[in-house]
Amino acid sequence: MKSYLSILPFLIVSSGANADNTVLKPFSLGVGLYQSVISVDDALYANDELSGLGFSLGYSISDQLAFRATYFSLEHDDFSEVDSSGYDLVGYVGTGLSSYGFKAYVGAGFFKDKWEVATFSESFSGLQVNGGLGYNWDSVSIDFNLSLRDASDYEDFVNNILGDKISASAVTGMLLMSARF
Repeated sequence: MKSYLSILPFLIVSSGANADNTVLKPFSLGVGLYQSVISVDDALYANDELSGLGFSLGYSISDQLAFRATYFSLEHDDFSEVDSSGYDLVGYVGTGLSSYGFKAYVGAGFFKDKWEVATFSESFSGLQVNGGLGYNWDSVSIDFNLSLRDASDYEDFVNNILGDKISASAVTGMLLMSARF
C-alpha cells in the first residue's frame, strides 16, 4: 500500500498538467468563400463585386501571434468575363489562434490583385488591415475575416477610365474552413 501512496503526488501533478485541454496546432490549410467589393462614390459607376474561392496556409507562432497566406481566384458578379486572382499575406495578433476554442484577431499585411479580361490585365497592390473571428476544434477550424484594402490603385484605374476624380474603397471578406495540424 505504501508503494501506491508514494506515486500519488506524481499522478496528481501529471493529471493537472493536461486539465486545461490546451492543444496547440500551429499549421492550418483551408479553403473558403472569398468576396471582394470595390465601392466608388459616383452614382454613374456601379460597384465592382467579385466572388470565388480562397485557399490559405496559416502558421501560429503562439496562441497570440499568427501568419496567413491566401491565394484567391474570383469572377466578377455582373461581367463573368472579368477574372481576378491574387494573394494576401497577413500577420495577426489575437487570442486563441492555435488552441482549442474561440479565437479573435486583428492584423495587417499586403495584397496583390490582378484583373483580366481577354488579353487586357491590370494589377492592384497595397497594404490592408484585417480582423476576424473563428473557432478551433481539434482538427478543424472555421474563420470569418474582413479586410480593408488600400484603394488608391483601384481609384487610379477607375479615374483613368472615366476621366473623373472619384474616391473608392476596397473591402474583402472570407468564410474559411481549415484543417489543423
